[in-house]
Amino acid sequence: MTPEPDLILVQDSREQHGWGPLFETPHVVQGLSVADYSVLGLEDLIGIERKSLPDLLNSLTNDRSRFESELKRARSLHKFYVLIESSPSALLVDDFGKLSRAHPRSIWGTICAWGNRFGPFLFGQDRTTAAKLAEGLLLAYGREFLKGTERISRAIRHHTGTQEPAGNKATRMKGKNHG
Repeated sequence: MTPEPDLILVQDSREQHGWGPLFETPHVVQGLSVADYSVLGLEDLIGIERKSLPDLLNSLTNDRSRFESELKRARSLHKFYVLIESSPSALLVDDFGKLSRAHPRSIWGTICAWGNRFGPFLFGQDRTTAAKLAEGLLLAYGREFLKGTERISRAIRHHTGTQEPAGNKATRMKGKNHG
């Protein structure tokens, strides 16, 4: 098996308070058509939308139509998450004070309905935890994608009778019991 290439994360160039500095994985800043974060080369397959609690409340009330349109566009992706920089308990209040006039049950109802319709809404407890969760989700997706492409390459080589490079075959053989 060839060594796993380094994965690079992508942060959308419009992100104002991005997680990039919190990532341990290399990242680039460039325009994304859907979502705030993705994996370089897989931008049309996975995306994560970052939301702070005030931004989430605004997106579910004042900017509801725009946000819903964005979520509809995200349906084109294989995997999509809305990742909130807050704990779910922050929504279990009697009211949101100056953040929003919306009733908490209304916000929860929208999160549950849209989570079913468009993709999961995940809570990252705080900004740092949310960034680490985003990084983990993106890397896990990228690694799974690479495993799938390697399986396809092996199947094609087997079907066409072409040889694997010697190093790859020897590496794969080490793990087998030939006794």
